Amino acid sequence: MKPTKHQGAWALIFFLSLAVAGAFCPSPVFCQANTRAEEQSFDYNPDAGETPKIQQFAAETTYEDAVLVNHPIYGAIMFSKYRWKSWVTRSLYLTLINIALIAVMLSLSKNEEYNLIVAYVLSGASFALSIWTFFCAILIMMLHSNAWVYVLPISAATCGAGYIVLMKIKKSDISLTELKESFKKMGAASNEDLRLVSVQGTPGDWPDQDFIKYQ
Repeated sequence: MKPTKHQGAWALIFFLSLAVAGAFCPSPVFCQANTRAEEQSFDYNPDAGETPKIQQFAAETTYEDAVLVNHPIYGAIMFSKYRWKSWVTRSLYLTLINIALIAVMLSLSKNEEYNLIVAYVLSGASFALSIWTFFCAILIMMLHSNAWVYVLPISAATCGAGYIVLMKIKKSDISLTELKESFKKMGAASNEDLRLVSVQGTPGDWPDQDFIKYQ
């Protein structure tokens, strides 16, 4: 059933009347404004209050543990007297990593080529860590701290341990190469033509079988 023109007109008038009523009727918020506080569901007339202030902290700098250096290019530079502690910590970390690398090199089996390659790479990394630890000891000594007395022997000990492990790896590499060469020779001997095998003696040792007949 299609709507008639009169029904559409009445529906339009109904919606327009709802819109006009909503525009002129006071809202609940407007009704609660300028009334007593106990009658309001929300405080629409707040009293003037003070803005809370944020507490500010002042940064303090003390120069008891600082060293002033007059640099010819950058001017006055301040350094901490305890910078050497950070370098001791770095050298400790480097030493622990170096010990871990040496342990890995010792645990690798030396009867396979790729394990030997990995061991050689780890040996180079261990040597580099020993050099860095040595540089840390030199820098600690330049900072006028006695901690270099402990760091320097540790770097020398790790370098010596890495060298011993490297010689062990090299020895295993040589023995593995010799073993492979012996296997190659054995394989070549098994495939050799027996007619070309050399025999002891001279042709005169078998006069009956010699093609040279003596008269």
